[in-house]
Amino acid sequence: MTKKRRKAIIRRRVFIATIASLLAAVVALIAVVVIAIKNAPDKKDESVKAGYVSSEDISSSKVEAPQEPEMFVTPTGVELDKNFGRLLLINGKNPLPDDYDTNVREYLVEIDEKYRNNNNVTQIHRDVYPYITAMVAAAQADGVDLRVWSPFRDYATQNILFQRQVERCGGDEQEAATVVARPGTSEHNTGLCADFNMADDAFEQTEMYTWMRENAEDYGFILRYPKEKEEITGVIYESWHWRFVGINNAKLINELGVTLEEFIQMKDYDPAIDMYGDDSASSMPEQIID
Repeated sequence: MTKKRRKAIIRRRVFIATIASLLAAVVALIAVVVIAIKNAPDKKDESVKAGYVSSEDISSSKVEAPQEPEMFVTPTGVELDKNFGRLLLINGKNPLPDDYDTNVREYLVEIDEKYRNNNNVTQIHRDVYPYITAMVAAAQADGVDLRVWSPFRDYATQNILFQRQVERCGGDEQEAATVVARPGTSEHNTGLCADFNMADDAFEQTEMYTWMRENAEDYGFILRYPKEKEEITGVIYESWHWRFVGINNAKLINELGVTLEEFIQMKDYDPAIDMYGDDSASSMPEQIID
């Protein structure tokens, strides 16, 4: 074999060995990549662990959308149940029983003096107390001198007020009832509402009223007798009269722009379960479905 031919054979063997080495390296690299892909953590799982959930994840049955907390901590540090509500409907067409005035007494509590500006009527339903005092405290913390003027009134007190209004209306009881409810048909007889600061149209022009319009729903209160709803409520517009219905209820009522009468009708709700404040009152009726 010539020297020239021997060199050619060596070069060919080196080339083949180099190609084989490269192929082996490529195969090894592919194997490593495949193993890494198989062992890599699922990105969706990692995002859930990290607290990040995409809209695609929310629509998936594997991931549930975060639930809104049931408790609301007020700026003054009071914890309130957002799901608790009282929807008892009282008006001229839905009077209270004759014995309600007696039976409701065990559910009433005294409102602390720092939350009110009237010493004649000073009680509220115990279910409402933590919400109304938290609201007044929050307003006062904001520099707004909100105070409870007239909460619970018994039948006797309501009758005195009604008869005075009848006299002002020249003996017309029907007209009088649009301004002052007959005994047993007033929300004040339940202890679930209150007039704030003054029972006067001037309240609408105060900073207290402005604060209430912006914040009252956060504490479960609604403007019970709004403008242009007189035919539904049977009562004149009263900017000072606010009713406790519960936080989630209040927000939904305001969102829908309805009165309590309309809200209850839409829910097909039996307000009798809220008559005094039994355990059943703490259950929130399901949200309206149009």
